[in-house]
Amino acid sequence: MHDHVARMLWDAKERLHDADILATAVAGGSSSSLLRILALEVLLKAVHYATLGRYRAHHRYVELWRTLPPEVRAQILAVAGDRFAGHACLDDLDALLHDWHFAFMKGRYYYELYEHQSAAEQRKEGEAWLARGAPLDEAQVRYHPLELQALAYGLIAYLEDE
Repeated sequence: MHDHVARMLWDAKERLHDADILATAVAGGSSSSLLRILALEVLLKAVHYATLGRYRAHHRYVELWRTLPPEVRAQILAVAGDRFAGHACLDDLDALLHDWHFAFMKGRYYYELYEHQSAAEQRKEGEAWLARGAPLDEAQVRYHPLELQALAYGLIAYLEDE
């Protein structure tokens, strides 16, 4: 494994470890999910570097995923799909990657996401959403935690096998 890829893999694993600690310390917060998304980005770029010898410095996760060779994507998904089989669905990976991109770019700053609403309006909107059963397709920010962990697991497995 190239030194740069090894550093990236270590960095991503450290962020995932920190996310685990944070998730147990702060129930219901989004910070652990944001750390996992950051780790996912590092892992995607590490796989790029490992397979293509380079990566692009941007946050477009769909593009990062689609520009990997098809056989690499298939290998990663085979492992990721088994991680939480029956509980995590990776069938529409573009939608998941889009949601994670949005969470990373917009959801990390809730004060910006809701800057055109008062705190009372935001609270009322949230309460109404909860009253409707908190439908995932209506959520402003979607983290898909099991899918996120499964894909990270597949990416790590790929890098460690290289």
